Amino acid sequence: MGRGAPKTERRLDRQYIRALKPWTDDELNVLGEKYGLVRDSTLARMLQRSPSAIHIVAVRKLHISHSTNFFTARGVAESLGIADSKTIIYWMKQGWILGTKSVVRAGKYARWRFLDQDIENCVKRRPWLCDVAKMPPGYRCLVIDEYQRDPWYKDCHDVAGLLGIKDINAVHRYIRKGWLHADRKPGGPHQGRYLVRRSDVEAFLAADPRPTRAESMSKNMLGRHRRVGRPQRLSMRWLVSCPKCGHDVLVTAPPCKWGPEVIRLLAEEYSQGETCTHGYRVVVGWKQDENSTR
Repeated sequence: MGRGAPKTERRLDRQYIRALKPWTDDELNVLGEKYGLVRDSTLARMLQRSPSAIHIVAVRKLHISHSTNFFTARGVAESLGIADSKTIIYWMKQGWILGTKSVVRAGKYARWRFLDQDIENCVKRRPWLCDVAKMPPGYRCLVIDEYQRDPWYKDCHDVAGLLGIKDINAVHRYIRKGWLHADRKPGGPHQGRYLVRRSDVEAFLAADPRPTRAESMSKNMLGRHRRVGRPQRLSMRWLVSCPKCGHDVLVTAPPCKWGPEVIRLLAEEYSQGETCTHGYRVVVGWKQDENSTR
């Protein structure tokens, strides 16, 4: 007596109900976009076809492999002109390029997966990582355009010339203090050399945190007096004409503040409103308590 197909066959038929039907264009598009990015079992449940059928159609009809939709570490190295794929893994651990483990296995371990957008972000942020002379035409134009748009200076002598100084040790001090942003060249010849971008130099010059000559001279004088045990000057008095009301004011200010800055501080602290709030004696350059009198 025939009671139909066995239970296992009926379960397989319910799981892969489209196993014997022809492939549609929508199914081929989904397979071409998702193949290699998700597991074959997940893709089989989405398309309601067996994993073997998915693999056969991908290879024989679409002519794609599991790593067609992403870059492996070796593929990224070849695209950027790098000799060893381990260098790309080092970049990923440093946070210079974004990569994840894929669902595709290469022997015992899973392959690394790098998307096209991740490579573009890495190239735009750090084009000096690439070897332009050895790069194929793929990302070479992007690296060249990025260099031309906002070039990198690989020699601190060039940066010193832009900052108006002669000693590159001063450039190193600015970088260590955090005033000037710079990256270090990894690996290869001249490892550890500072790399500075033109936009960072322009930002430094716009905000210029370096002390003025008068402030440096005053601080150096105080330090020299402190070392030899001499008394130190803590404040200076200035007779200033108020730029708003014209009255003479006796101003007490720190020794690092000089004439133009004393006048500016007097105007900011005592002449902001409709009328001046200063008397004949005032103190500027220090934070004062709310209960203190000026």
